[in-house]
Amino acid sequence: MKKVGKALLLGTLVINAALLAGCDDKPEAPKASPTAPTTQNSASARKSAAPEANNSEAKKPAISDEKAAYKLSEKVSYYVKATNAYGGGVLDGTSSWPDKEKKVKAGIDKKDYRVIESWLYFSSRPYSSLSNNLKKALKVTEVNIDNIDSKAEAIVASIDKLLPVWEELEKYNKMKKYEDDNGAKGKELMEVFTPAFNQVNAQYKALEAEIRVASEEMKQKRIENYKQEGRLLELYTEESLELARSIVGQFSSLKDYKDKAKIEQANKYLAELEEKLELQTAEYNKAKEEGKKVDSGYSRVNDRLVKFVGTYRDARKKPGSYANNLVKDFNSAIDTYNSIR
Repeated sequence: MKKVGKALLLGTLVINAALLAGCDDKPEAPKASPTAPTTQNSASARKSAAPEANNSEAKKPAISDEKAAYKLSEKVSYYVKATNAYGGGVLDGTSSWPDKEKKVKAGIDKKDYRVIESWLYFSSRPYSSLSNNLKKALKVTEVNIDNIDSKAEAIVASIDKLLPVWEELEKYNKMKKYEDDNGAKGKELMEVFTPAFNQVNAQYKALEAEIRVASEEMKQKRIENYKQEGRLLELYTEESLELARSIVGQFSSLKDYKDKAKIEQANKYLAELEEKLELQTAEYNKAKEEGKKVDSGYSRVNDRLVKFVGTYRDARKKPGSYANNLVKDFNSAIDTYNSIR
């Protein structure tokens, strides 16, 4: 399950691009993987069951459909985790400090090296994390997701070129070397940084869109399996998270909290969420009473969403104070859910 940007204030992933479904990521495929999607009907992925005839690389052994489905699920999970860890500073349009956001955007556009001093709001660390996590996904070579893998490889290459320049700028500003050369080196570095930074962000948007499609396919397959197999605890948990996602998705900026239509729609989702949480709790308690082995993580997800519900009611009244906490609470529920899948 994909979470939204870890913080609207400190920034990770843009809210309208951050709500995906994740997959299992255990190191070895189980004998039976009922929730893993198959590759037969996937528009975004294909299995590499046999090597190309003229492939110069070492030939890959054919793998079973079951293992291919598992590996596909694992790979998409890594891609989802990569986007979870990504951040774009306050450049996501959801900052509670709009003046700071405008300053950073303008600084980059004008190639102002001093904007890099805003490290608390605009840091290279999420970009480094994105690159490292994408590399983990690319190491899953048993299956290919061509339209995603190629974009991931391209953005990793771009980030690897961007980061040394960014790090040099951060050090340059931290040491205030611009006082010695009247900013000459900073201006020179920004000539390289600005187009490189903009390229990475453009590449990320294209990559995230593909990951969203692949992840959505897997989520729908999971939900359908849960329904067919009568796995109501899992079903209600997924549906609860989707309703919470829908609530957060109504608000791409703080001004959206002043939109009556958006609030009304979010309130409808809220009512459904509260009902679904009651059903999820009942299924969890039923499983425990029947002596079934059930992961306590399902109860923790419920707890996180109960807190989320309260935070939403606070955010309706004071979005400037609570909108960020709403996203944090949602992400906490997603993190908990991912830990048990």
